[in-house]
Amino acid sequence: MKINEVLYEGMEFHACELETRDDGSKLFSPPNMREEELDCHFCDGTGKDDSDYYPDGKCGFCKGSGKVKEWCSDSPEMQVSNSNGYAIQRDILGVEPDYAGSIPPEQLPSIRKKLFKMLNMESERASMHKDQSQSQKQWVSHKGNIATIQKGAQMHDMGRTDSQIQSYARRLLEIVDFAIKNNLYVAWA
Repeated sequence: MKINEVLYEGMEFHACELETRDDGSKLFSPPNMREEELDCHFCDGTGKDDSDYYPDGKCGFCKGSGKVKEWCSDSPEMQVSNSNGYAIQRDILGVEPDYAGSIPPEQLPSIRKKLFKMLNMESERASMHKDQSQSQKQWVSHKGNIATIQKGAQMHDMGRTDSQIQSYARRLLEIVDFAIKNNLYVAWA
């Protein structure tokens, strides 16, 4: 078995619509979902597996065809680790972290504003971490200088690089913009 055949653990953020099924249950689903045939991402479309796990030499995921059917959408999405997902929920979205949740369309303009503020901060200030020995309003940069932060979104650096934080914020802004434009929710699971 290849390492990429192991179940992926993490959290995915995406724009989605709230569907009501015939039985009354509700389901979040990315818009314009469609099934597409794609090259198998486990064997890179070859249909072959060189490991000894499959004695016939065929990829166990696509059964040797080199193709798989995947559900696809035009909606932007972002896959992150659970710990990064919790930080995004807490520090940007302003919600209590959970494995799954959503932000309704009417709350997205304020999230968008937080993201713009965060992206326009100096890179060093965007990733400051709280000094536990200081008051609630003081933050310590990586260089040890104390700076008072005004209102705005903050990402706390718990091992995340400035560029990683900025890339998450940019991608989340794309998701929020798409959701606002199409009157969708932003959800994660």
